[in-house]
Amino acid sequence: MKRTILQPPTLILFSILVAVASFAGRSIDPVNAGAADRIDPGTDSLRDDIAKIEEQYKESFITGDSVLFLKCYASDACVLAPNTPALCGQPGLAQFYKGTRQAGIRDAVFTSIGLFGQTPEYVTQQGAIEVFDADEHSLGKGKVLIVWKKTKEGWKIYRHMLNFDAAMPPRAPSGR
Repeated sequence: MKRTILQPPTLILFSILVAVASFAGRSIDPVNAGAADRIDPGTDSLRDDIAKIEEQYKESFITGDSVLFLKCYASDACVLAPNTPALCGQPGLAQFYKGTRQAGIRDAVFTSIGLFGQTPEYVTQQGAIEVFDADEHSLGKGKVLIVWKKTKEGWKIYRHMLNFDAAMPPRAPSGR
């Protein structure tokens, strides 16, 4: 079997795509996700906060609003993408956002598999994603783990870890 060796810029781009896709697309429904490990959405504002963050995340990419993007994350948050250093705090998150916008990511389908291990301060979410370019062509599928942290503003993304199932195909010029 012939192996294709990807150059670091390709791996970084796909990592960015996967992270963006985890929120930029469709609804997260923690109530209907997973079976035995579901949380009781009536215990706190988790469900409402996740839905609010999802909408903010998507809107930030539609409008190009980096300030709105940064509000999705806790102040001490990190994005942990494969083959890249951790991007932490406001400077790292801003760098990540800039890279995703430059990559032209415009949509994704995110499926929440479940919420696990909720404490008063943290909860972990597992998900699956498929990312799309501006022409709605699939760029690949991946897996996401998000650690949410309860802050004074509500639940925010604290750690955003992602990986992809296969190498991203070469990017073709977009018509949009």
